[in-house]
Amino acid sequence: MAGGRAVTLLAVLALSCCVVQSTVYSRCQLTRELLKLQFSRTFLSNWVCLIEQVSDRNTATMVVKSPRRKYYGLFQIGSEWCKEGRKGGKCDLTCESLLDDDIRDDASCAQKVFEMEGFKYWTKWEARCKGQTLPDIEKCPDWQHPPSRASPVREKRTLPGRTSRKFSFVPYPVMTVLRI
Repeated sequence: MAGGRAVTLLAVLALSCCVVQSTVYSRCQLTRELLKLQFSRTFLSNWVCLIEQVSDRNTATMVVKSPRRKYYGLFQIGSEWCKEGRKGGKCDLTCESLLDDDIRDDASCAQKVFEMEGFKYWTKWEARCKGQTLPDIEKCPDWQHPPSRASPVREKRTLPGRTSRKFSFVPYPVMTVLRI
């Protein structure tokens, strides 16, 4: 029994040594990042609530419930979705990659979890977000003024029946031939 605890402690220490950089987001920074990663605005406040409850918006959060039950990163994704030391699990990624400050792979896996199991996968969402007052993210600048996805600026269109005339400078003399 004591040997098992020592192995678990060593595994946790080894993982914490590997984590070099992490990010603790503010609520609005988190909202901005989730919008960039194409999270639905409909459920965005639920995602923010979930993340605040499970990881306190810290990308390096790791919870060890037992040697076989570990949860990683911003979304606290369980070890059945990843593998330690190599790619694997249901999301085909390393568990260590869920602890860095690049949350693209975390978000992709969390959305896969959501597609398969919904928010009920996360017991803290059930206990602390479902049916509760959700975080007010509508005051965040990116919620009110999302980054533009508009097409590049185009030339002005002309009215029907009219042609658009462009004049350009020709850097050499032009010879005009007149027919009489």
